[in-house]
Amino acid sequence: MKLAAVAAVGSYTAADLEHKKRSLQTVLRPDTQLDMFAADSGVPYVESSLELYLSEVAVARKVVEVAGLGYQAVIGTAFLDNGLDAARELVDIPVVGPAKTTLYMAATLANKFAVITAAGDLPKHIWACAKVLGVIDRVVGIPTLKCTVADFLHDEDNAMAMIVAMGRHLMDEQGAEALVLGCGATTGLAPRVARELGIPVLDPGLTAVKYAEMLVDLGLSQSKRAYPYNPRVMQLLGGCRPAACRMPPAT
Repeated sequence: MKLAAVAAVGSYTAADLEHKKRSLQTVLRPDTQLDMFAADSGVPYVESSLELYLSEVAVARKVVEVAGLGYQAVIGTAFLDNGLDAARELVDIPVVGPAKTTLYMAATLANKFAVITAAGDLPKHIWACAKVLGVIDRVVGIPTLKCTVADFLHDEDNAMAMIVAMGRHLMDEQGAEALVLGCGATTGLAPRVARELGIPVLDPGLTAVKYAEMLVDLGLSQSKRAYPYNPRVMQLLGGCRPAACRMPPAT
């Protein structure tokens, strides 16, 4: 099985992408290949509404490009599923995002959960996503930390300490029974946080790649009635031939 992961930001170095790839592969089967790609968004990090919007078209374009290379599913690594709803309209292979999969999974594991994210104004977008998904009544809080996405990448121990402290507060003061790490740069931290807090802690990247692997195994993908294909939009992106974007058989 061949899976592709698409990062929404341009600040990832080759070493950052390789580190993320190794972390994501820990939950995949040995016979599942995972390759990393970065969208040419021109956005160093996504910590604001403008950066979110700027990244979306670049991600959708990169998903179309990757789908034409024979991958069986594509995963976005940015927590807010940047550009992925648009991408689902353009390709037939499964397009999986961290927000939808992780928020739904958290709702199956706990009655009440919280989402912890990096500094910025993204909580309003996470609240909106939770409302669309129908899990908003299960979310007790979406606090931001004082650390940035860059801190998650390059000062992991400090970010870890902040997450644990905020997690304890959410448990004690707001009754959180599970946590979602609402930043794509947190891959690999969830097991450590869970050990400290004693509750389920969901890693958005790991959840998304494992869900994508499952969809390919089951032969499932997004409904084309929900995400209809529009050839005119594909021309706007300068995209691939439709046949190249169809789901190949699982191997």
